[in-house]
Amino acid sequence: MSNSKRGQHTFAEILNQPNAWAETIRLVEGRAGALSALADGADEVIFTGCGSGLNASRAMAPAFQHFTGIRARAVPAAEVVYFGDSVLARRGTSLVVLVSRSGETTETVMAGEAARARGSKTLAITCYPRSSMAQAATECLALEAANEQSVTTTQSLTSMVLCGQLLAGIAAGNGGYLEQLRRLPALGCQVIERYQDLGRRIAEDDRITKFAFVGSGPYYGLARESQLKVKEMVLLPSDAYPVLDYRHGPKSNVDEHMLVTLLMSDSARRVEGEFLREMTGLGGNLFVLADGAEPDADYRVALGSGLSEFVRDILYMPPIHFLAYYKSLRRGQDPDNPANLTYWVETAR
Repeated sequence: MSNSKRGQHTFAEILNQPNAWAETIRLVEGRAGALSALADGADEVIFTGCGSGLNASRAMAPAFQHFTGIRARAVPAAEVVYFGDSVLARRGTSLVVLVSRSGETTETVMAGEAARARGSKTLAITCYPRSSMAQAATECLALEAANEQSVTTTQSLTSMVLCGQLLAGIAAGNGGYLEQLRRLPALGCQVIERYQDLGRRIAEDDRITKFAFVGSGPYYGLARESQLKVKEMVLLPSDAYPVLDYRHGPKSNVDEHMLVTLLMSDSARRVEGEFLREMTGLGGNLFVLADGAEPDADYRVALGSGLSEFVRDILYMPPIHFLAYYKSLRRGQDPDNPANLTYWVETAR
């Protein structure tokens, strides 16, 4: 494939994220009544998926519990299938949210089957309304506007996370939260315009050959997703940890070749500042994504959105997408078609 063709779909899909978010908001708010009824009476909500679907689940669950007060957690889909007694409560009512771009990922489809066999309601979040997962679920949110041609997930991932946030706002009846979420498409356009070149500049730093992404609370799932983007598109070593957990062993890898990327929160801001100072002392390169300007970083994203830490998280992703995209091209890879990967994974039943 010619250089001009490599990554063309990924690039277009990164740029299209604000449009996909606007359509996601329209779709989900149009289903508010059905979604509120689905969540009503649930004692716990299990978010589940594989790969990016699991990373999205890890971003959704903290927001859902924070705003609704209902127990929520993210679980790998295979755990629901093969270790159901350790996941689904034997008493009470569970809602299982199934997250899969294709709606055909075998473990996630099977997780839905296992949940319904135990009497749980299921909500499918996917981009394919006629997929196996969508057709079998109690309710489905089909984000067709967020679909992708590339194997790598970008706009589908952030749209699915937004979908879970909207679900939390609807289930909680929190109009203020929903109003903040409605601001994301316009802010996303600004982030893409302001920070595309930053992703390119980081990618052009050839000293950087390994990556660590750290985030806590609602940001841990997106740190995991950022790690996955680099692993898929760039094929270089990449890790993800909760912020302070990175200090318990993994920091041994920090040197002048490491880029440590912090997805900064509000709740843990003080200790995250201490973390940054420690990483600087170890000689690492720092990339900080925050709402305000943060000192002592080699590369910085300062959103200036004024949004809650449970709202702005997907705004952190386009600059990271650009970083992975441009680093992939610089290393001669094709971001649209990462090595050894397919659009979804099939597992023998």
